[in-house]
Amino acid sequence: MPTLLRALPFLLLAGFAALPARAEIQQRPRPQPEGALGRLPWQSWHDGAIAPQRPTPQYQQRIVFAFDKPSDTLLTPSRELSQLCRRNLFVQQINLHYRAFGPGERPMGVGFGSLSFNIYDPGQKRSPDRVYFFKDQDTGRCQVFTARLEDIRRYFIRP
Repeated sequence: MPTLLRALPFLLLAGFAALPARAEIQQRPRPQPEGALGRLPWQSWHDGAIAPQRPTPQYQQRIVFAFDKPSDTLLTPSRELSQLCRRNLFVQQINLHYRAFGPGERPMGVGFGSLSFNIYDPGQKRSPDRVYFFKDQDTGRCQVFTARLEDIRRYFIRP
């Protein structure tokens, strides 16, 4: 038994010598990048049923009209268009992309009848010589005001 204990370190050294050198050890294959052949079939932290988040769309907000008196003296409320706005049939595509306001008033969204790229109007209710102002579009109290472009042109702010 004592000779076996003395020989144990030599046996261990002989066992390590029989192992291949470190450079000869074969490396495990690495998984391929996403979408490539050979990648792991399932990753527990990804849920395929949930779409990846998209970045928030960015757009420049622009003030196009600044009135020197309250807007209700310059603008005419439209009952028909307000009802359509509440049913999402006459709305801005991007709320408050273009803005207008009077002194001490909250901003209103603006849509031009001739440049209809910001107005969703499937019923073709817009007129090219009018400007449409939207108040509280994102609520059930949406109000639409109109004005002729020539009447309020002096309040227009150029880019």
